[in-house]
Amino acid sequence: MASKMLRNLIISVMVAAVSFCAHALKIEINKGRVTQDPIAIVDFYENDGEDSDVGSEICKIIRSNLETSGLFIPINPVGFLESKKTLCQNGPNIKNWSVLNARFLVHGKITSGWGLEINFELVDVVTGAKMLTTKVSGSKSKLRQVAHIVSDLIYERITTEKGYFNTNIIYVETVSGGTPKHRKTRLVKIDQDGYGPMRLTNGDELVLTPRYSADGKHIAYISYRDKARDALGKSAHVYMMNASNGSVKPMISNDIMKILVKQNNERPVQMTYAPRFSPDGNEAVLAIVIGGRSAIYKLDFVSNRLTQLTEHQCIDTSPCFSPDGQQIVFTSNRHGREAIYTMNSDGSNQQRISTGEGKYSQPVWSPRGDLLAFSKQVGGQFFIGVMKPDGTGERLITSGYLVEAPCWASNGRYLTYSAEARPGAPSCISVVDITGYHVRIVNTVGDGSYPAWSPTFQNQN
Repeated sequence: MASKMLRNLIISVMVAAVSFCAHALKIEINKGRVTQDPIAIVDFYENDGEDSDVGSEICKIIRSNLETSGLFIPINPVGFLESKKTLCQNGPNIKNWSVLNARFLVHGKITSGWGLEINFELVDVVTGAKMLTTKVSGSKSKLRQVAHIVSDLIYERITTEKGYFNTNIIYVETVSGGTPKHRKTRLVKIDQDGYGPMRLTNGDELVLTPRYSADGKHIAYISYRDKARDALGKSAHVYMMNASNGSVKPMISNDIMKILVKQNNERPVQMTYAPRFSPDGNEAVLAIVIGGRSAIYKLDFVSNRLTQLTEHQCIDTSPCFSPDGQQIVFTSNRHGREAIYTMNSDGSNQQRISTGEGKYSQPVWSPRGDLLAFSKQVGGQFFIGVMKPDGTGERLITSGYLVEAPCWASNGRYLTYSAEARPGAPSCISVVDITGYHVRIVNTVGDGSYPAWSPTFQNQN
C-alpha cells in the first residue's frame, strides 16, 4: 500500500518516535444525523416535451450527486404524476408533487445540437416559489461536467453552501508487481464521483502524497527519482507538476538546496516531504529531513527564498496554512508522542493544541477556517477527527483498521481520506461528512491512497 510505503520511507531517514504506554481508553465517535430532503428531479426534456437521452443521462448524474452528498433523497421518477409534456406546456402543479412528499422539484428543457443548453427551474414544493431559474451551457463532450455544474447550482441554492461536485480527486494508485520491490505507484485523477480516470504519472517512479494549489493549477507531490547524487541526493523529494501541461520540476531548486546544505555544516538533505501550498499560491510549507530529524520550512515562490520555521531537534511535519495564511498547523513529537501544534506563519508563537490520548498526525485546516481535520491512532485503531483551531471540541467522526490522510472538499463539509479494512486489504478512497454520519467509498480502477481534493472549478465549459 502506498500509505505503508510512505511510512517505511520516512522511518528509514528519521529517528524513531518516543514510545509510550497507553492505559485503557474509552473512544467515542460522535455522529450527528442530518435531515435529508426528498427532491424530485424530472429528466430534462426537449423543447416540445419529448424525451431526451442526453437530458436523462444528465439528470441521472445530478440525482447521484445529490444523493451521495447525504443531504437529499431523490424520488424515484416512476412515481411522478406529471408528464414531461405537461410540465413543458403548463409548468408544475404543486399538488402533484406535494402528494409525493417532495420538498424540492427540478425540471427543465434541454437543447442539444453542437453543444448543450439547459434551462431549468428549482421549485420549493412547500411554498410553490421558484427558488432558481437559470441556464447552463456546455459541450457535449463535457456532459458530466455540465451535470456537475447544475448539481452545484441546486446544492448551493438550497444549502447556501459552496458546491463541490465540479471537482476532482488525485490519488496514489499502487500497482502490484509480485514483490514489494516491483510494485509501482502512479498519480491518477478522477472526478469526485470516481468517473473519468486519467493517469498523471506512468509508474516509473515512486510517487506519494499529492497536494493541489488553491487555484488548482499546480500539484505538489513526493517522488523518488534514481538520479546521480547532487544536492537533492538519491532520496524522496517534493516536485511540482503543472496541472495543464504535465511538466514537472523540483519544488526547491538545486541552488537553494546547496545553500541549505552549506548552512547545515555540509550535512546532506535526506528528504523533503509533506508539502502544502499557501492560500494565495505564492508560498508553500514542507518538512525537510537533515540528520534524521525533520523541521518545517516555508518557500516563497516570488522571491525564491527558503525560510526555516522550526528546528531540527525532533520530528516536525505535516504543515498546513490557515485559510487566511496567517497561521500554520503541524505535528511534532517534541514532547514525546506526536501531537498537533500551531504557529504563526513566520514560525513564532508555537504552541501545542491537542490534549487527548493517542498519536495525532496529518492535520489540515478547513477552507472555512473553523475546524482542523486530523488522523489519530490509539492503540491499534485509527480515527479521522476534527477539532477547533484552539484544540477544543475534538470529535472523532470515523474509524477503521487504517484510516488516514484527510483532505477537505472546497466547501468544508466533506473529507476524503485513505482507508484499509483489514491487514492486507487494498486501500480505498472514502468520503465522510463532518457529522460522521454519511460515509461513501469512491470508485477507483485500482487501489487508492492519499487523496487530494481539488478546489471547485469555475463553471466554464
